[in-house]
Amino acid sequence: MILAVLTVAALVVQAQDKMHLTGMCPEGKDTVLVVDLSHGFIMAKIPVREGKFDTTLPIEKDGLFGIGGRDYLVPFFADLVPLEVDFVARKVKGSALNEMTMRCDLSLDSLDQVINERMKALKALEEAGDVKFARQQMADLKLSRVARRIEILKPYADTMVPAAFLPDMFMEMNYEQVKPWLVDDAPYMSHPRMNVAKQYAKGLEKKQLGRKFVDLSMRNLDGGICHLSDWCGKGNYVLVDFWASWCGPCRKEMPNVVENYVKYHKEGFEIVGVSFDQNEAQWKAAVTNLGMDWPQISDLKGWECAASDAYGVIAIPSNVLLDGNGCIVAYDLRGDRLGEQLKTVYGF
Repeated sequence: MILAVLTVAALVVQAQDKMHLTGMCPEGKDTVLVVDLSHGFIMAKIPVREGKFDTTLPIEKDGLFGIGGRDYLVPFFADLVPLEVDFVARKVKGSALNEMTMRCDLSLDSLDQVINERMKALKALEEAGDVKFARQQMADLKLSRVARRIEILKPYADTMVPAAFLPDMFMEMNYEQVKPWLVDDAPYMSHPRMNVAKQYAKGLEKKQLGRKFVDLSMRNLDGGICHLSDWCGKGNYVLVDFWASWCGPCRKEMPNVVENYVKYHKEGFEIVGVSFDQNEAQWKAAVTNLGMDWPQISDLKGWECAASDAYGVIAIPSNVLLDGNGCIVAYDLRGDRLGEQLKTVYGF
């Protein structure tokens, strides 16, 4: 299943090529959306009459699009071969590429349905009180889902099909899982939708386990110049935490970070916050309001922050955990994963 973030209600597409789209919809459906999956906007709203739609759209040739509703989109490549989509029977008729894409999508969707049902059962178990067992099973299930999605995609590795799914899958994969897909001459690698995925992969490479930390030189809350090396590689474990005052998920995660800091700081554990802020006053206020009683540094350059390139940070919150030698032992530890990792270090 592909879920798109729809940020614009409609956009006039300036394209010379056209593609014929027809199909069947379930009862009660009055509109079908066509979404540009590479850029995340709605490019057309197709009227449905008596359960059918029929239109010819100006479209960017070979672009990747989705057709359907806000909850589910059938991915298709704009290869200009007429495409017929039956949302009732969940079938497509068109080019060999788009029929392959649909088969892959159905397989991935079927897996997700099974995983989601199992996840619901485990959440119910957690609410009933068996918290530790349920959470471990949920973590294992998430890992299993990623591995099984990769297996589903493998038969399509010599086609353009992975471009429709890898960008979303990469966000759940570790570097060892991502690396086999970074084949320069693979058909899907040339598709524009893979650009962000390739950038994410480069970021993962910079956070690989065992890599020595990259030093950063930034100002602290008092305006003085500090370096990560002031704390890292000094014999203690250090969490380098990438965040920003304007980042909602960062603020939501911070109580968990604070809790772990309070629990393990007396054992030598340290945190260094690296802010992606631009507004100094907002940065300082957030540090105080969120109870972040650990060193903070920033170059106040927002997404141009030096940490973005040094550690491949393209989304926050993010972090790397360094051992006493300043080598990365884990990354992107959020929620229970942070406490679980620190428990393996300190034994409680």
